Amino acid sequence: MPPTLADYAATSARRPAPPSAPIVTLVTVCLNAAKTIGRTIDSVQAQTFPGIEHVVVDACSTDGTVELLRKRLRPQDFLLSEKDKGISDAFNKGVALARGRYIQFINADDWLEPDQVAKAVAAIEASGADFVFGDLLFYQGGRPTFRYRGDGNYARTIGKVMPALNHPTVLARKSAFQRVGLFDPGYRCAMDYDWFLRLHRAGGKGAYVPGILGHMTHDGVSNTQYLRTIEEVRRIAIAHGRPAALATAEAMARRLKTGLGQQVKAKAFPLYQLVRQGINRNYQRV
Repeated sequence: MPPTLADYAATSARRPAPPSAPIVTLVTVCLNAAKTIGRTIDSVQAQTFPGIEHVVVDACSTDGTVELLRKRLRPQDFLLSEKDKGISDAFNKGVALARGRYIQFINADDWLEPDQVAKAVAAIEASGADFVFGDLLFYQGGRPTFRYRGDGNYARTIGKVMPALNHPTVLARKSAFQRVGLFDPGYRCAMDYDWFLRLHRAGGKGAYVPGILGHMTHDGVSNTQYLRTIEEVRRIAIAHGRPAALATAEAMARRLKTGLGQQVKAKAFPLYQLVRQGINRNYQRV
């Protein structure tokens, strides 16, 4: 069973409730991110929406990350630096430490549009959804390469594969974590897929908002460890009722397609973009 907030009560207790509770908690998990986390902090502190706190969960960085955070975080923010049991455990600590009604994860190589949180809060309150999400703009070598559009019809495919929910753009109600639990530490790459699928099975709803736009590089764990991600997606789908033979065949096809795509991407990036846009309606060259 995935852990619950009660399992992280000791972590939560390390941070007393603030005099004035924020509306939104932005959670960043990191390890040795001194080269990139400054941009993340800048984007958090440039948000036009008031009532934001930034919770950073650091895994005992040794490259100056902790010192940078101590200088840059504001009085309403919170830093926890200690060893963890992996990314899922760090995410869970962030949720336990959050004091906002809404939670969004912003990793140490991601950054936000200045009005991203304001748009997301307006959308989630207007829609009544459990979470809202938007589009992701991916960068390579400091330049934008493609926009990955969110899938408003994600419910059609979530039972077999992680749809384009674009986790770095998701603003979710904290009550959703109280409802279905936290991230499963058994997954290191596709823990978000498992969480979204559990929420979906429990009747949770997400709303796609095209005006929400996040930014990230190609260096995220799910991109650089795509073989592990594909295998975890296979395991998760089976755990939630997909026939094992079908899920395994689908995973084999994804490994083949992604492996070939990585080769073409390395040798002929323009061709890779053209082909991918032709076969994936969510992929848009920029």
